Amino acid sequence: MSRLWLIAIVSGLLVFSGISRPAAAQFTAEHRKELTELSKEVSRASGLIRKKEFDEAQKTLTDVETRLQAVMTASKLPASAPPIRRIMLLLEKQQTALAKADGRPKPEVAAVSFMKEIAPIIVSRCVQCHGENNPRNGLRLDRFAGWRAGGKNGPVLMPEHAPRSLIMARVNAAEGSGRMPANGAPLTDEQKENLAAWIDQGAKFDGVTEDKAFADLIYEEDAKNVKIPKPKGGETVSFKNDIAPWFTNLCLNCHNSRRKSGGLSVETFFDIMKGGESGEVVIPGDMENSRLFRLVGGLELPRMPQGQARITRKNYEDLKKWFAEGNVYDGGDPRTPLASFTPSEAEMARQELTSLSDAELQKLRIERSEEQYRKAISSEAHPTLMDDQFLLLGNVDEKRLAQVQGWAHEQLKILQKAFDSDQKPWRGRLAIFVLKDQFSYSEFNQVIERRRVDANLTGHSKVTIGQEDAYVVLLDTGDQPQKTLSLQVSLMDNLTGAYLQKSGRTFPEWVVRGAGLVMADSTLPDRQRTESLEKATPPLVAALDRPEDIFKDGALAPSAAAPVGYTIVKFLMISGGPAKFSQFIKALDGGANVNAALQSTYGASPATIATGYLNKLKSR
Repeated sequence: MSRLWLIAIVSGLLVFSGISRPAAAQFTAEHRKELTELSKEVSRASGLIRKKEFDEAQKTLTDVETRLQAVMTASKLPASAPPIRRIMLLLEKQQTALAKADGRPKPEVAAVSFMKEIAPIIVSRCVQCHGENNPRNGLRLDRFAGWRAGGKNGPVLMPEHAPRSLIMARVNAAEGSGRMPANGAPLTDEQKENLAAWIDQGAKFDGVTEDKAFADLIYEEDAKNVKIPKPKGGETVSFKNDIAPWFTNLCLNCHNSRRKSGGLSVETFFDIMKGGESGEVVIPGDMENSRLFRLVGGLELPRMPQGQARITRKNYEDLKKWFAEGNVYDGGDPRTPLASFTPSEAEMARQELTSLSDAELQKLRIERSEEQYRKAISSEAHPTLMDDQFLLLGNVDEKRLAQVQGWAHEQLKILQKAFDSDQKPWRGRLAIFVLKDQFSYSEFNQVIERRRVDANLTGHSKVTIGQEDAYVVLLDTGDQPQKTLSLQVSLMDNLTGAYLQKSGRTFPEWVVRGAGLVMADSTLPDRQRTESLEKATPPLVAALDRPEDIFKDGALAPSAAAPVGYTIVKFLMISGGPAKFSQFIKALDGGANVNAALQSTYGASPATIATGYLNKLKSR
């Protein structure tokens, strides 16, 4: 770790600004008025019960329950809040009275099995947001123990009362009003009806244990009847390498966990061997009687895959050989998505780039950078400088480019000492565009990055996987500290970002900008700049719902990345020291997500770290 950087960090302790946390509830006068109306409606239902108008009474109480859930959703008040609890008690009293007064037999409803009918819906539609890793609003739905515990908004179930259960309010809500699932299509009417019926029947769990993930319970039950042929050695066709890729490309669109044409999914090998509505589709070693081969091989109609897509001759021969060799599976866990065996276009492009020599990549860097400059700035001649690490070009004069070149080499040495000793961090050089005015910088962003540039942004970096792109773009803001960063500080800031991302991994913007600005303190300390960044931070983080959201990329506006990133990185540096921050960067570079990297490096949850950071902001 650079000693200069360490001295600058330790000697520059922040004095943080105050911050106010938003209130959890948003209970308005309109909500209070609605609760008053609901209270009157419950009283009206009481009169209907006395008149033996039971159907109308039930309709009224159901309507009250639905409207009450809408108020709870909009106001964020839990069921335990006094104004909500009062209406609930009135409702319960009248529901009990209605049940006693109405002696008519209720229609029988078929029992709903949670594990067979509800759990599969939850696994496919809910656990991506409410699973083990960072469950949204503290609610875990991947195992039944989480249903009993509930989340930050209280219990999700009210057994025997579906309309009053939070989960029903969420799945029935309108899009944009808290509807769940938040992404994708809503649950079907049949799925919602089954969920409501299960709750009204007592919300009983019929699985083996409440502490085990539903996906594992479903798999264990299904696995009793599904055979997974294992390799014996000597097979010439690999399912993972020869069959899975074209299954993914040609079959998965119609046969997946959400759209099971014929009841069949080919999302995993286990799904294939489980079969569809007509039973098993692969009989190991029996090609002629396996429905999958009969349809794909054209022995039966409709031939699969449907439409214009067809398997190639090689696909066909591989499929036949795979059957002849017993349909063995060589992909590890049979629940691994087949798509993971298929390289994406980006991965194939990366493989192609990796195969290029350094000389070939240098040639590509020059050609690509010149093309980007021509498209965004001008086709006229422009100054260019090149050495073993950098390619510099722009519409400033050559003397200015040479000055930036010198700064770049000085900063590179600091980065190599601070993080690692990588002597060739960018294959084929790093391109540095230096642009003389705001118009040129905005044009580059609009034409090349396809985005509108924020008025406060004076530079950015981009390094893609495989380093097809590896560049820094700078607006020449001059050399004197002003409201914006000077050109040298902007270079230090964005060159640091390019260095951190030299592996091609995308780091959170707050990490990239924060590390760059903190490092700039070691070479060009400027109290006016740091005070400006610190002062700008509190109002930017005041609207966060949860402290840990501060680490979530995209939670804040792009203009917040510099001040918020600077204060977070400095907080981490002060709290754990430079060595731990370098360890955090290495964890991110190794593929860990931000939450996991924070936990493993600092030994505390992201929520705890974020709370400490926000408390520092308050303590000024």
